[in-house]
Amino acid sequence: MYHPKLSQLRFFCAIVEMGSIAAAADKMHCVASNITMRLKELENDIGHPLFTRENKSLIITPAGRKFYQDVKPLVEKCDELPSLWAQNKQRAIFKIGALDVAFLTCIYQKLPEIIKNYPDIDLSLIKGSSFALERMVLEQAIDLAITDGPVQTTQLQSVFAFHQPLYLVMPQGMKKERADIIKKSNFYLFNRDCFYRQRVEVWLEQKGYQPRSIQTIESYDVITACLDLGNGFSCMPESIIKQLRKQGHVLNVRPMPEIGPTDVYFVWCKTAASEIREKFISMMKI
Repeated sequence: MYHPKLSQLRFFCAIVEMGSIAAAADKMHCVASNITMRLKELENDIGHPLFTRENKSLIITPAGRKFYQDVKPLVEKCDELPSLWAQNKQRAIFKIGALDVAFLTCIYQKLPEIIKNYPDIDLSLIKGSSFALERMVLEQAIDLAITDGPVQTTQLQSVFAFHQPLYLVMPQGMKKERADIIKKSNFYLFNRDCFYRQRVEVWLEQKGYQPRSIQTIESYDVITACLDLGNGFSCMPESIIKQLRKQGHVLNVRPMPEIGPTDVYFVWCKTAASEIREKFISMMKI
């Protein structure tokens, strides 16, 4: 199996571009015999003549033209590496997963400026639910999650991002939820991978409330459309409430301090050291 050597490829490209071994040697700042030897090694390695020799001249063969087409981009890419990875540049592919509330807050406010200031960092940004994001961090499918916390597992680490209180969304005109109304109504919530869903189920049990059913709908727009019919409850974070009201929806809500803290955290794997992650967190705080 042929294993290419960069020096051979550089010398070969120089011969093609300069037209002779002597001119290639001047370009590469080496003796002609060195280039001649590397060319013979290369032709032996790939099993094809790359040039024909006529009257001390080199004529590139059809195989040589194709080989040049294949290797020239590789040589150019290698030549770019010193400038691409200069010490003053920050380059990476950085993968982030976030709750929808993060998209409406810190990501919306901060990410465009980060992208502008760090053009050589390719960001991959996905939306997910609480526990799904935590699993992705553990599996190192993403480098950072912006999700509910603080995390409990010893494999993960977290730091506070921003407050995100929850609100109970009730039928219009209702000042306080009532057990008899809830018994006749649906609760519209995300699935069990959602931290808010688990908190609401605990709250319902503690209160002794038994809704007619809990409908799993992973869209606040669809949930709002269901609530607009006037017979149902939901639980939504503050940023979602604000967004829906900007869109013209009239929501009857009350804060739910009794449901416990629902703040959002930056979460990452303890064993994954990353200077970019630390810089990203510091810039994303609001």
